[in-house]
Amino acid sequence: MSDTDELARIRQRKLQALLEQQRRQEAAIQAEAEQAKEREKLIQAIFTPDAVAYLNQMQESRPQLATQIEDIAIMLFSEQQLVEPIPKAGVLLVERRLQGIEPRITVKRRGKEATSLYEVIRKDLTEKDKT
Repeated sequence: MSDTDELARIRQRKLQALLEQQRRQEAAIQAEAEQAKEREKLIQAIFTPDAVAYLNQMQESRPQLATQIEDIAIMLFSEQQLVEPIPKAGVLLVERRLQGIEPRITVKRRGKEATSLYEVIRKDLTEKDKT
């Protein structure tokens, strides 16, 4: 066996290894694309069109939050806890909850400072308890 034959065999093995690696990468890319298509189909089924449009906008500005909302909805869908498509208002509610923003209603009475509805109700209840 000559050195040139040995070099040719080494080159052939390296070429085969590179081709196999390229095939694996292409398969992984194709599988990833299929998963993305399936996810998109699920999102179209789970959310209303206006909610999908809002999520797409959110994907550009806050992709992690949008993905988190989608993941929650997909989980609920897979557990069969969703009865109907989620509207944009539902997406907004989940978005606010994930960001830690609680619903807040403020009440302003004539001549008084604006306060939260919770404070107004609590004050009214404590006044009723005194009487």
